[in-house]
Amino acid sequence: MTAINPAKLKIQAAELVGSYQEPDRFVSGLHELLGFYSARIRQTSLARTPLALQTYQVPAPIIRALEIELSESVSSYPDQAITLADTLWHVDWVEFRQMGVILIGSLPGSRSKTILKMVKNWLKNCPTDDLRRQIMIRGLKKLSTEKPGQVLDLVRTLASSEIKTDQQAALIGLTSFVETSDFGNLPVIFKILREILLFEEPANQKEITALLRSLQKRSDQETASFLIRQLSTAAKPRIFRVIRQTLKYFNPESQAQLLESLSNFK
Repeated sequence: MTAINPAKLKIQAAELVGSYQEPDRFVSGLHELLGFYSARIRQTSLARTPLALQTYQVPAPIIRALEIELSESVSSYPDQAITLADTLWHVDWVEFRQMGVILIGSLPGSRSKTILKMVKNWLKNCPTDDLRRQIMIRGLKKLSTEKPGQVLDLVRTLASSEIKTDQQAALIGLTSFVETSDFGNLPVIFKILREILLFEEPANQKEITALLRSLQKRSDQETASFLIRQLSTAAKPRIFRVIRQTLKYFNPESQAQLLESLSNFK
């Protein structure tokens, strides 16, 4: 793999961003730049990525350098960022879709309708869990801060879907909100999670556990009380698994309460 020279990389990134308003030229230039630094391996390390979705596997600083150089252009020309992001998403390479996600995640809240529409469309044909996670976290990064209500409405819609990957995206989005230090409306998070737990479905257990872990860090007692309440309302096998998998994260008092509640439902 070609060694990274920060000064050279900055020049290369700036030259590429010069074609920001010409999507086809940008795509060609991005192939050239990524190829320069790539190990040229087709198989990606991303879990469950199909072989049809190729990757240059460039080091993270390459993508970061491009993001920095693009930031001013996105601020000055947001409409062109939308066009470029859409073009990049339709290129079957991991890094191109990552750059598309980064672009919409940098757009101002005034473009919320367009951002949310693109997110919904991208989720429908998202081939990997990793890209789905990036869409829900990085792609909604700025909008979640500027218009959290609109993002939560999207999450509610995804949570109510019967499609496993939609519910997975909802759980990722909820976790992102919980891990945002200035987001204080935990009751709305619990309410959406409660709806997801109502049905017995073994999928997305990892995402449910991650969300509960984040909630426990914010409020141990409130999260334990939530789980105890679910024993009388949620799908029993699922809630039993959830409690057993998250029990170790709680403080001793909450653990005792959870174990006692579990014993009452045996």
